[in-house]
Amino acid sequence: MTPTAPSQAEARRAMARSIGLAAFVYGYPLTETYRTCAMQTAPQAQRRTGASAGSDVRAPMNTMHFAPRPSTHEDRDVVTPANDLLYAMAWVHLADGPMLLTVPASARHPGRYFVLPLYDAYTENFENLGPRNCKPEGEVVVLVGPDGQVPESLQGHRVVRCPTNLVWLIGRILVGDESDWPAARALQAEIRLEPAPGTTLRGRPAAIEQWAGEPVDAMAAAFEKGEPAAQVAPRFFTNVCHALAEAPGRVEDRGLVAWFGQAGLVPDAAFSWEGLEEPVREGLVEGFAEGVRVVAAVGRNRRPKPWAMTPATGRYGNEFLGRARTAYLGLGALATSEAVYAAAHYDAVQEPLDGNRRYVMRFDAADMPPADAFWSVTLYDSDRFLYPNEIKRHAIGDRTPGLKRNADGSLEIEVGHARPADTANWLPAPAGRFYLILRMYYPREGVQSWRIPPLQAQPA
Repeated sequence: MTPTAPSQAEARRAMARSIGLAAFVYGYPLTETYRTCAMQTAPQAQRRTGASAGSDVRAPMNTMHFAPRPSTHEDRDVVTPANDLLYAMAWVHLADGPMLLTVPASARHPGRYFVLPLYDAYTENFENLGPRNCKPEGEVVVLVGPDGQVPESLQGHRVVRCPTNLVWLIGRILVGDESDWPAARALQAEIRLEPAPGTTLRGRPAAIEQWAGEPVDAMAAAFEKGEPAAQVAPRFFTNVCHALAEAPGRVEDRGLVAWFGQAGLVPDAAFSWEGLEEPVREGLVEGFAEGVRVVAAVGRNRRPKPWAMTPATGRYGNEFLGRARTAYLGLGALATSEAVYAAAHYDAVQEPLDGNRRYVMRFDAADMPPADAFWSVTLYDSDRFLYPNEIKRHAIGDRTPGLKRNADGSLEIEVGHARPADTANWLPAPAGRFYLILRMYYPREGVQSWRIPPLQAQPA
């Protein structure tokens, strides 16, 4: 029997479904950037108040904001935050003209790690400014958009040409316990951002001002929490098209973006979801839902293992799925030349980590994490945020005060929900699923082949 040929409407729906999936994977990091910018640059009245206001990382566009303390469970703007850093953040809009960024003098802060990473609208970590590539006495760097011009008066300065007009600066400064905060804040205070001569600031990008929906939850999270795809997808694709109009992406990607146009997804500040045909809308909704599942599932179908070290973050090239997955897990990942990340969701026998059990992670004295700056192991609840606990500890690393070593110099980290008699090396976990992130800054050569000690479950 000859199969019945699909109708024109069915064919258009099928095409839109495939485009919707690809457009979600490609556009998710872009929309997450714009969503986060919309939330963090909201007018003062929309920013946080109350107990968590002191940790707020929100500020107007083109303005530096300095977090006064390391992240805790109260900080929920960006998933998977580090707990041993003071952040210095700014959203920079270069469509109005160049901006001047002052890099602190590392000579005045010997031994303190810091870096000023710059991210484009697609989450590409295209530049890292710090002691490794800037003058010890500090310097002023000119940030220029893709079509911007450097003023003649600044011709002698270092120039960083940014791939998109929207740039996210996520400065990181190593900080210890509360007694160390003032010294770290002193370095923060040396970071400055100001308009270059001739630059007149005009506010936020249009795609942010006309953001579709409330920029609170990520689109993927809204769908996963039960909001129907038919309600989330229109907002997502509207925001994608608005953002693409301002951030066209790499020249190499133009053919892919042109293909999106066959389902009506075009870079257009006036894009209207309602203007699409019904079969196309239906297909895009289906593709959106499938895209969320694909991004969330990356890596889950492989054989579980105690630690999974990310081979490349921050700079992705054509690895669109890897870029989307990284944005889903933790926006703003550094390039692997600056830091290497590894995640643990399973113990030594490939069982999911659960705080109702007690685990030990043991580092031999001669086999500590291969990092020249510092390293830390941070624990996250299943919602991808830091876990509130009675001793207010979220991470253990090479600078954690009070850690006890064994007689042979080895270090054992104890992980679990039940409080042990000795809490010196305890990393508290929720009474349920959790995961760990190991961060290694200034990773040494050969780090990718280093075997990370697995978590060993202990007898009840």
